[in-house]
Amino acid sequence: MTLGKRIKESRKKQGMTLVDLAGDHITKGMLSLIENDKSKPSMETLDYISEKLGVSIGYLTQSGDEEWTKKILDNEVFMDMFNFPGDFIEKNILTDFEKIADSQKGMEVYQILRIYYRYRRMPAEAEAMSKKIGGFYNEKGLNHLALADKLNDVSSMLYSKEYYSAYQWLIDLEEEVETLKEYDSRTEEYYLYIRSLFAVNFDIEDFIQCAEKLMDLSFKKERFGYYASINSDLSRYYGLTGDVEKYEYYQERVKKYLEFNPHSNSVTEMYTPEQPVQLYYVLVDEPKKHVSNLEGYIKRVSLINDQRTTVFFREYSYIFDLEIAYHKGYYQKVVDTYEPKRYHRPLAQHPIDRVLMAIRSAVYPMSLFSLGRKEEARAAFNEIEETISDIKDIFFTKEFYMIKDIIFKK
Repeated sequence: MTLGKRIKESRKKQGMTLVDLAGDHITKGMLSLIENDKSKPSMETLDYISEKLGVSIGYLTQSGDEEWTKKILDNEVFMDMFNFPGDFIEKNILTDFEKIADSQKGMEVYQILRIYYRYRRMPAEAEAMSKKIGGFYNEKGLNHLALADKLNDVSSMLYSKEYYSAYQWLIDLEEEVETLKEYDSRTEEYYLYIRSLFAVNFDIEDFIQCAEKLMDLSFKKERFGYYASINSDLSRYYGLTGDVEKYEYYQERVKKYLEFNPHSNSVTEMYTPEQPVQLYYVLVDEPKKHVSNLEGYIKRVSLINDQRTTVFFREYSYIFDLEIAYHKGYYQKVVDTYEPKRYHRPLAQHPIDRVLMAIRSAVYPMSLFSLGRKEEARAAFNEIEETISDIKDIFFTKEFYMIKDIIFKK
């Protein structure tokens, strides 16, 4: 929205005529020229108009269209955590780039564009968005918000799978986080969470230390947004290492949290009320019990009526059905209905989540193997392995390579 249009809109919202706003300072004709963008007001006139309208000069002079920007952000495509809204961005944002408001809401749209450019592997364009956002906050002296956006920028690198660069950047930001955390302690929580995610690939001790520090901070600040997720990751890690005591300890913390907060979004991650953290997906010890647990899980989640859970259930119901078919021994059904794209999603995912999806998709090569089609099974496994080639050495791939040993055993 132009300066003139913003003045005109503000005047009309307050029920003022041209004469009312012009007063004795300027003529009605001059004000009309300003509102129609045929003349630029002097700073003295702009100061007068803003005071008369009861708004700031910054509000009047900001570029873009605030209403359009809000409407973009409210679009439901950004609520879908499984499908990247690339077409929407190209058709509705990039074509009207000049409408992005020079405001905090506008910075959120620039964040969306940065993610889009990360996803499209366009680093220069992504960096341009980061400079735009950082400049906006630094210019206003909001250094803590500029730092928060740096952390958002690091997270956006999940879309381009630049894990090492992201992790190194987080280490470099540690001192800045320490300096500015007093302005917003949520920044420190967010920092510890995303650092733990990226540390999984490179430094398991750092992963554990960041996770423990985050949990201490959660209790101190009485904010538990990351609590269930980080405890689940720690429980899974210790379970896979064979440390039963610590596996149970962190699992118990997840159970208590979900009992206290049963409406948490994390409930979709709860395998069973007794054993919320699932360790194995394919190589389970008791297939019949596992099928019963899965069926109970499906029934429990399907009863939760909110948008996030509905989308989650829609995307995962196919995966659940295939796992149940596999564990019931219906191998031909798995082979006939397997769709790799349902597992290998293009969206940003935590490395552990990517590994878990690869493990779950292994029901397909394992079904081929069980049907005696060993060469096909090996070829299928190799294709799945390629999807996690950049993270195949992290510890959480344990079950995946146990499956490989079975399929490739001579």
